[in-house]
Order: sequence, then structure tokens, then C-alpha cells
Amino acid sequence: MVSLHRVEIVFGNVLKIMEVAEEPRPRGCSKLTMTFEQFVVTAEGDHVMYNLPIDHTVKMQVSYTDAAGNPAQVDGEVEWFPANPEIAAIEVDANDGTICKVIPVALGRTQVSAKADADLGEGVRELLTVCDIMIVAGEAVAGSIQPAGEQEPMTPSGGVGGAHPDQGLPAGQPHPEPHKR
Repeated sequence: MVSLHRVEIVFGNVLKIMEVAEEPRPRGCSKLTMTFEQFVVTAEGDHVMYNLPIDHTVKMQVSYTDAAGNPAQVDGEVEWFPANPEIAAIEVDANDGTICKVIPVALGRTQVSAKADADLGEGVRELLTVCDIMIVAGEAVAGSIQPAGEQEPMTPSGGVGGAHPDQGLPAGQPHPEPHKR
């Protein structure tokens, strides 16, 4: 059984964050921090999926904790990479390597990963943090109406209230003027 929780926060456009719990619950926790202008949103859960409109970018930040949930450090720089560069690109923040900007390239699902060395000594213990991202279509800003099929002639009994006024007129003939009372 999958339990679905949804939180919506409106910033001019809708920012959707979905948490999906799977049975059995996996070990560990995802923490996702997003920045939009002056707002910062943090989501935690076993599985976090972020929906990003294709006409927007988002900054993401990775953070680390120890087994007791206390903030923890990693050794060296964080290495960021997308699972599918045809769906999203990554720009690492020049001032803070724990932050990257996700730039949509095409609609679809990908993952953004941050790789770090969790061993603070001379050894290396690779720690991989992953965030699922769905690049979705942007908000509708215009509409269009077009025919959904070919033209079809009306049948004598097909119209509401009787025959269509054009029935019985030779092709190209104008409608007669209505009678005035």
C-alpha cells in the first residue's frame, strides 16, 4: 500500500512537493532544500519527488547528518551530476559547493545526485545523495481552438428544431431577408 501526501505552496506559480512512502520503509532520509527568490522550503522524507516546470530553474542544496541526526561535515568538495543530462543540466554554485542550480532541458524524469567523501580521515567512503526530479510542462498562458475533424454535411433531421436554414438553397445563394412584422 502506498501512502501519498502532497503539500502545495503558491509563489505566483504552483510549487508541488510530493512525498511517497513505500513499504517497507527504506533506511535513511532525504532532505531537500529549495530556494525561490527570498523563500526557502525544506522537505524531508523517505522519498521526495520534485516537480520543476520546464520554464523555471531551481537551486538545490545537499546537507549531511550523522546517525543521531546532528549536522555533519564531509571531506572535500561535493560532486553534482544529473542522471540524464538530456532532461536536466546542473550548475554548481561558485561560492558554495553544496548548492547547485537545476536547469531543465526537456520534459521527463531524472535524478540529481551529490557525491561526497564521508570519511573525514585519509580514507574514502563515498556517500551518494539522490533527488528525483520530474520536469513538467509550464503553466498554460494561452489557448487555441482548432477543428477536431473533417467537415460533415448535416442531415435533414440532424439539427435541433428542424432543418438548417441553408438546406434547400442553391450553392452560393444568400439567405433571404427575414420577414418584418
